[in-house]
Amino acid sequence: MAQPAPDLSIATLFSLIWRHRKFLSILAIITTIVAAVISLLLTEYYRSTVVIFPARTNSLTLNESNVRRGNISDFGEEEEAEQLLQIINSEELFERVVEKNGLYTHYKIDRDDRYSRSKIRQKYRSNISAKRTKYNSIDITVDDTNPQKAAEIANSVAEFTDSVKNRMIRDRAKTSMTMLEDEGLRLDTSLQKIITELDRLQAMGVVGDLERSGLYQAYGEALRNGGNRVIQELHQQIESNKEHGDEYDTKKKERDILTDQKMKFNSYRNQFIADMSIDIPQKFVVDHAIAADKKSFPIRWLVVAGALFSVLLFALVLLILRENSEKIFSRIST
Repeated sequence: MAQPAPDLSIATLFSLIWRHRKFLSILAIITTIVAAVISLLLTEYYRSTVVIFPARTNSLTLNESNVRRGNISDFGEEEEAEQLLQIINSEELFERVVEKNGLYTHYKIDRDDRYSRSKIRQKYRSNISAKRTKYNSIDITVDDTNPQKAAEIANSVAEFTDSVKNRMIRDRAKTSMTMLEDEGLRLDTSLQKIITELDRLQAMGVVGDLERSGLYQAYGEALRNGGNRVIQELHQQIESNKEHGDEYDTKKKERDILTDQKMKFNSYRNQFIADMSIDIPQKFVVDHAIAADKKSFPIRWLVVAGALFSVLLFALVLLILRENSEKIFSRIST
């Protein structure tokens, strides 16, 4: 024969609570007192927040005639925000913030401890966070027992986003400068070689195509006016131009091309030199962190209410099990 199921109707539950109202009342009072005492013993934390927007990444195009730079007033997009977020979570920025704010001492962590680095990192990650908002800004939030210290740490995180990113740009520019110097040396060597060749041809009387037409006119004038010496010199120069004129024109075009490349190269090189000493803001700060005048944690009434609800719920479950133990066990046995 099937055993009846436990009655868990609302009326039954209210009846159960009413029968045990004295016990539940005493339990509620004790829980409230204990939870209130515990909430008073909890460490108070203050919260400070910095809100920043990423700046648009500056661009440098080496295969075009102009160097294109992003407008310094442009806000960055999602990609720049994610990049800035990675910088904020980087190990280098973590090290700088820890050193500037003396967090080993502040968090009472012994540097000589075997696991001091793991401890300071765990404390840092639990108290300091950064997230991208739906508006593409980044909120840097710091919780600390000292409201002034929380503001200082938050502002230093925002500050070091500039120095870390600028350091990355400088390192990239320094690495590229080695290649640029090699390319500059190659251009200078090639250009000087062509200039030397042109000087040699000019010493032989070879001139450009425009000047060549003037030679034939001068040769004709010399023939009409006599002057064997002038005629002979012009004849030799014309013969030299016939023999080496094409070579001269080719070398001259190569010189013009290399000169143009050299001018563009100098523009690129000057930009990299500027990047090597770059120290500009890589973000827009909307709100600097200030010391909070009110704690953010713990919310004592919420601690008490949560504890009271949990204990009473647990007690009610135990009472239900006790009242229906025979029915439950009989169903299990069958």
